Amino acid sequence: MKKLCFVQPNNAYGGSYYFPYACGCLAAYAYSDERIRASYGKPVFFYRRDPVDEVLDRMEGVDVAAFSCLVYTFEYNKALAKKVKERYPGCAVVFGGHVISDNYDVFPELPYVDYLVYGEGERAFRDVLDCIDGLRDPHSVPNIAFRDGGRIVKTPREYPDSLDDLPSPYLTGMFDGIIEEDPDALFSASVETNRGCPYGCAYCDWSFTKKIRAFPIDRVKREIDWFGRHGIDYVFCTDGNFGILERDVEIARFVCETKKKYGFPHIFNADYAKKSNDRVFDISRMFFDLGLTKGVTLSFQSVNEQALKNIGRENFSLDEFSRLIKKYNEYGIPTYTEMILGLPGETRDSFCRGLCDLIESGQQNAISVFSCQVYHNAVMGDPDYRRRFGIKTAHVPQNIWHRSVQEDDIAEYTDVVVETATMPFEDTLRCLMFTACLQCFHNIGLLKFFALYLRYEKNVSYYGFYSALFEYILNSEGTLLNSIFRRLISECREFKYGEWSYFDPRFGDIGWFMEEGVFMETVCSFDRFSREITPFLSSFGVAPDVFGELLRYQRFTLLMPGMTRASAEFDYDFYSYFNRALIGERSRLEKKRTRISVKIAEPVSDWKEYALKIMLRGKKKGRPLIVNDRENVEISYPNGEGQ
Repeated sequence: MKKLCFVQPNNAYGGSYYFPYACGCLAAYAYSDERIRASYGKPVFFYRRDPVDEVLDRMEGVDVAAFSCLVYTFEYNKALAKKVKERYPGCAVVFGGHVISDNYDVFPELPYVDYLVYGEGERAFRDVLDCIDGLRDPHSVPNIAFRDGGRIVKTPREYPDSLDDLPSPYLTGMFDGIIEEDPDALFSASVETNRGCPYGCAYCDWSFTKKIRAFPIDRVKREIDWFGRHGIDYVFCTDGNFGILERDVEIARFVCETKKKYGFPHIFNADYAKKSNDRVFDISRMFFDLGLTKGVTLSFQSVNEQALKNIGRENFSLDEFSRLIKKYNEYGIPTYTEMILGLPGETRDSFCRGLCDLIESGQQNAISVFSCQVYHNAVMGDPDYRRRFGIKTAHVPQNIWHRSVQEDDIAEYTDVVVETATMPFEDTLRCLMFTACLQCFHNIGLLKFFALYLRYEKNVSYYGFYSALFEYILNSEGTLLNSIFRRLISECREFKYGEWSYFDPRFGDIGWFMEEGVFMETVCSFDRFSREITPFLSSFGVAPDVFGELLRYQRFTLLMPGMTRASAEFDYDFYSYFNRALIGERSRLEKKRTRISVKIAEPVSDWKEYALKIMLRGKKKGRPLIVNDRENVEISYPNGEGQ
């Protein structure tokens, strides 16, 4: 029997590893072939990012090694594959995955790789095994590349019209051995209900076909039941647009039934249809009622019409966005919106104003901003496209957001857009810092209520307020915030080091988004921050009797380690006023004595626990602000007003 090994390494997130889904799909299809089953022993999966030499020893006697290559696994895979070829020279090495593109010749840097597989790999990989065993001419196999003497041969791409013959790795038992080896381990799972995306955004390599091909719904339901029976805590749906098909409502309903039956999965996360609609809302409502979702994505990527045209994307309007946000807010479902920094056609002004336009339209919860990355399989990976829009990239180590820092780990790299024809490098850097400022102080909430008050009572736009705040931070030398942001700017200028994430041992061995780090570092020194920011806030002319109370309320809302209950009295009913403002309802701030008491549902004892439970797991739910947990808030009026 020959030995076949699959490598799809991933890091633990919260102690949980993903099943190697891509490799499982390859194995499930290959082993459905009787000849493969007769020729190869049970497949061996390597799914943890263990030290390369340890994995190499456990691969002893390998005949075929297949690697699933993504941007966060490529360097690791190369290091392991090189050693595999050195120790086991007769082993055939196969690379596939999103990093492997027929638009880019990667073979010269991979002398130890025998075959490349492009696009969907199930059928091509099975055929490659026939080639390795001398039963088929590789020239006749589509979607692969190989060496033929001194030249490299790339065969044509093909995509099947149907997915019906692709077996599930879960249902065929491919991962049963992984569970048996470590029955007490936590596992996360990927599930796909369809493949394809009709949009074709230039920056994206998610899908290779615009035609949506659906997996049989019976297979999807059986996989979901498998997750429930095996106690899978977290499931990520890899569809490009979950909710785009009518049947997705039926699938969502089955997910809910499964959780009711087994208690699992706890979370079912998905990337929803680009043009979010009422169907997506219905799905989100079902998931929210059962605690299956942390929030719903309402993606924009950009509000700049020229940038959207350049990347081939069409958004719904800000008016429609505002309508949907209001609908989600009324039901209490958290939403967050994604934006991409560095798209061609975007300018510094349009990007920063665009972020604030989203807040003006009702996105008060969370805006996720990602730096644009260039992938060889995407339209943006075409050199002509990059020249056309003046796109310059930096090849930098990947950020380590939300995973443990491992000093001896192999660095992974990505190509990040640092400049375009419409956004010079210094503008990109300024946008990055403005984003951290806006998210820290508004979306996470350090000055959210002050900004809301100014918007409704002083007609100060969010862009006006946060632009002024950002300038104040940059020019207030000697202050806490100035030192934090100057440090971040210095680190981000050194693109060769890739330090676009925040790390501080006070908050554990996890890499954070910059706004998360800024928020925690500032809250740790809140008294100093409060003293230093007061002169700026006082410049907006808020009446003295309101000003002091408003600052005290803003401070009251912050969760701190050690808190189990918080209570305070205010001269104004800020709680009711801001709850209405957060859903877009303008009202008068009533001056009446108001007592607020909050029971902390899940207290934390120190900053490391705060970082893990409040920032990592609870940010999108609004947990850094205690008044967001409305079920545990009690309001009373000591003077009897309003009762």
